[in-house]
Amino acid sequence: MTHLRDIQRAMQQSVLVCDAKPALAIVADSQGATARDRLHVYIHAYRARLAEVLGNDFGGTLAMIGEKRFGELAQAYIRAHPSREFNARWYGEAFPHFLSTTPQASENPAIGEMAKLDWGIGLSFDAPDEPSVGPKELEGLAPELWPHMRFRLHRSVQRLRFEFNVAMIRRAADRRDPIPEAARLAASQGWVVSRMDGRIFHREISDDENAALAVTASGGSFADVCDELCLWHDASDVAMRAVTLLRDWIDSGWLADLVVESGTSPVSDFN
Repeated sequence: MTHLRDIQRAMQQSVLVCDAKPALAIVADSQGATARDRLHVYIHAYRARLAEVLGNDFGGTLAMIGEKRFGELAQAYIRAHPSREFNARWYGEAFPHFLSTTPQASENPAIGEMAKLDWGIGLSFDAPDEPSVGPKELEGLAPELWPHMRFRLHRSVQRLRFEFNVAMIRRAADRRDPIPEAARLAASQGWVVSRMDGRIFHREISDDENAALAVTASGGSFADVCDELCLWHDASDVAMRAVTLLRDWIDSGWLADLVVESGTSPVSDFN
């Protein structure tokens, strides 16, 4: 007698590896369909559902390479990456890396880059709600405490870097405009994806802003940000540039958890 658990495991294995053989012994032939044919119905449905999930999560990639090419790459990914997630939302997490490394797509690096942008947009959209630091938090702060300010980036903020014009392609796809050809940029670009009021935004950032944001993301203080900007600007221009960036980050909702520290003791925690 075959236990239910054994039946479930055999069916799971057949579906996950896309091979009817593990479950053939527990499925009977029926009128007009063999056991293998009946199993392939489940296998096909499983793969079709995962391909649908990938298509929903990687809309820019789908628009850039077309349904046929995307379907081929999705099926290759499904064969190489059986699902181990209870939540299908996370099934495509390795898809950008797969597209960047598999011989079937790695000849066109723009495909992997677009998938990274698509995934970053999804992460930003799904990030938990949390307060952002506003101008009022800084208004009452004594000037001598500004160097000690530290921020955490809002959980919706995703920092990316592109060698190709994938952001332009994604915007065209979102607007249902004609999709431009993928092209290598004259120089790599830093981009930030973020969410505000339920809407997703993504924009290019300059190299000095990217460096300053990296310092902030790693836990650096406002003084550390200024030190980093000294590598990019004359000392006389650094203060104004730092304040301008800080204002833009606050207006964009990129900052959370403002803490002001003097030495090792927190002076003020606004969150």
